[in-house]
Amino acid sequence: MAHILIVDDQQSVLLTLEALLKSENHIVTACTNAIDAMARLNQEPFDLVISDVVMSVGGTGLALIRTLRGQPKIAHLPVILLTGKREKEDVQKGIEAGADDYVVKPIDPTLLLAKIKNILSKTTQSASRFAEAPVHIKAEIETKTELMSISELGCTLVSNVSPANGALVKINCDVFKEIGISNPTLRVISTEKYEAQEGAHKIVGNFVGLSEKELTPLRLWIRSKKRF
Repeated sequence: MAHILIVDDQQSVLLTLEALLKSENHIVTACTNAIDAMARLNQEPFDLVISDVVMSVGGTGLALIRTLRGQPKIAHLPVILLTGKREKEDVQKGIEAGADDYVVKPIDPTLLLAKIKNILSKTTQSASRFAEAPVHIKAEIETKTELMSISELGCTLVSNVSPANGALVKINCDVFKEIGISNPTLRVISTEKYEAQEGAHKIVGNFVGLSEKELTPLRLWIRSKKRF
């Protein structure tokens, strides 16, 4: 059970989200604009924020995220953007603003609940800070990575590198060309030692910001490969 703040200027969306989340025993607080949402965030603790991007009053969901990320006490609060915007550029803007995930309307209840469950189950680890020098130099590391499974939610990989939970990883694999979608971005949910291969790690990640146009061929491809 989690305390979730939902922000949307459409009452019908708020009612749908509230019913869905309460069916999973979550506590839900609803706001119709970003200003009221920030006031509630400063008054009481929340475990997750789900916000629309475009709202008619009080600023956008992107502005809400940027403001939230600038306040130390709530800077690490996970945020899911829920919006009708489907273009890759819009998805990228949301991720760059600090969103943990991006769900495109109309709402797929199963997919949204799965994303919420994964985000809430993540464990946050604080890292020690050391002096550092800013650089802008392109660099690559050699990795040995194999794609083990694909679902509508994300992928399972086996690799000789172990990215941190929450890290964004872009996957370059010919299978996505076969499916007919561009190389997707994953947010790492978990990593663990892969016993079947020395020095390898099993990585589970969720797709970030796939549009409905991309989800359709992905679903068809999965069904064509599924074993019954």
